[in-house]
Amino acid sequence: MNPATLNEIIDYSRKNQVGIGMFNIVNLEFARAIFDAAQETNLPVMLGMPERFLQFYDVDSMTQACKAMIKNSKVPVSIHLDHGKHFEGVMTALHAGFSSVMFDGSSLDYEENVAQTAEIVKIAHAMGVSVEGELGYVGRSGIDAVTEDGFTKPEQAQDFVARTGVDALAVAIGNQHGQYKGVPKLDFDRLRAIRKVVDCGLVLHGGSGIQDKDFVEAIKCGVNKVNIYTAMDTAAKQFNNEHFSEYGAYLDYTKDLTEVVKNVVKDHMLLFGMKRAY
Repeated sequence: MNPATLNEIIDYSRKNQVGIGMFNIVNLEFARAIFDAAQETNLPVMLGMPERFLQFYDVDSMTQACKAMIKNSKVPVSIHLDHGKHFEGVMTALHAGFSSVMFDGSSLDYEENVAQTAEIVKIAHAMGVSVEGELGYVGRSGIDAVTEDGFTKPEQAQDFVARTGVDALAVAIGNQHGQYKGVPKLDFDRLRAIRKVVDCGLVLHGGSGIQDKDFVEAIKCGVNKVNIYTAMDTAAKQFNNEHFSEYGAYLDYTKDLTEVVKNVVKDHMLLFGMKRAY
């Protein structure tokens, strides 16, 4: 099987009325954990590599390793660039063979976001690669305050999608990256309004820390893709802090660490896929 495009993932989401998780990779153990979770749940998944992570591993080698796993997959699996903020980063992902890319121009002036996103779409689509854009400002928990001023505006979303041709749109509705301080309050009325005026896929970033019932409600309101990383990172660090000294062999440690990360991924996948209670 070849890596799935974001459009194929969105089509699956719509046909089955479920959400699909995108989980970020920090090393091959994380990649294996995410891939195995997809095989065990029999649900599609997206292997994410944020542009800021690309400095920590060889992109071509990691991409080829992911493709080797995907070749034997029984479910659709994509290789996705998460938060590509620079033209060069997106081009690196495209040349490495990613099946979808995100260009995050949310910090730019609106017209500049439109112009740069549209250019990325033109290039990526010519290569058969799907594109996710972002409108509104998600920000980072503990660093940026959540205010409605940064939320995605439905009428602007409609204009943005029409002018850029993006296949998916990441929205800001009260969600943030990182570890939330308190319980996030998502603006579902805004999400429903956005869904009414755009026909592309919708993406919820900053998934770690959102309540289960709110994930389900967001998916019912039209979200197709949900991003998770902090929950995996937190579980891995906790396992390391509590158990690393118990292991005599590093290989045994990495095996169990991979299992811990896989279980976090599976739990989210089953929730997004409406296969567990919430």
